[in-house]
Amino acid sequence: MSNSTSVVMKKATAFIAMTYLSALISDIAALYGLLQLISWGFLRMWSVAISTVICSALFKEGVSPMLKKYLKFSVKSLKLYLLSPFIVYLALGVYIVIASSLGFFDFSAYVELIAVEIAKTSDVTEAQAVRLATSTAYIQIVSAYVAAITVNAVFALGEEIGWRGYLYDLLGSKPSIKAVLTIGIVWGLWHASATILLGYNYQLNRLTGVVLFTLITLFFTYPQLIVTSRTGGSVLPASSFHGMVNSIWELTVVASRLSKELGEVVLGLGFTGIIAWIAVDIALYMILKMHSW
Repeated sequence: MSNSTSVVMKKATAFIAMTYLSALISDIAALYGLLQLISWGFLRMWSVAISTVICSALFKEGVSPMLKKYLKFSVKSLKLYLLSPFIVYLALGVYIVIASSLGFFDFSAYVELIAVEIAKTSDVTEAQAVRLATSTAYIQIVSAYVAAITVNAVFALGEEIGWRGYLYDLLGSKPSIKAVLTIGIVWGLWHASATILLGYNYQLNRLTGVVLFTLITLFFTYPQLIVTSRTGGSVLPASSFHGMVNSIWELTVVASRLSKELGEVVLGLGFTGIIAWIAVDIALYMILKMHSW
């Protein structure tokens, strides 16, 4: 092992250890009621950025130039920031086609959930509640984009500085198979303590959920590395992509009549979601091969 490879390994190991430890501490605090949901999510996500800064300082790297690179704002980064969420919309469309053909996707189930909540808080008839719920459901799909490029992107930026910023730099800043696998797996397993302790995304299939979520983060990662590379290292587009996943992808879980236990395994955070993202990643790869984007 060369000296440079050894240094990279030390940096990567230190960074991953810090992020995993800080995530575990946050999850234990949430488990015992010391953190509310929003503060837990923000602290957990931004602990990755904090770990990046600490690790960079420990290895005497330039923290300020590094952050300027990751937060670089340009016309191209702005365009990709605004366009990246549409990759998630595309994946959602692919998922709906696949899941509908299998009988997994049922938008009316989502509408009914909203209608029940409307009926609880408003003096309306059942038919009126359903009409209002239908409009609300479609509005939420559209407004998910606004959330993705605003508040959700701010939350996601804390992670992106570390995963698509610092760790990606250590791996060579190219969307290679090695980079996708390493970042996707590290990122996915970073959620493991939240899934096991708190039932994050998988309340009934926690250990299986760790595997499934790690698989799906692999396929989230490829588009994020592409947009990061296209901006010379700015993680802003990856943040809006991440924000969009957090805005809209839950629809793949709630718009179904499958049991919760089965749904966790086969819906959007399970095998059908993984298949949809594989299809999108393959399409992106082929487009990039055929055209200079």
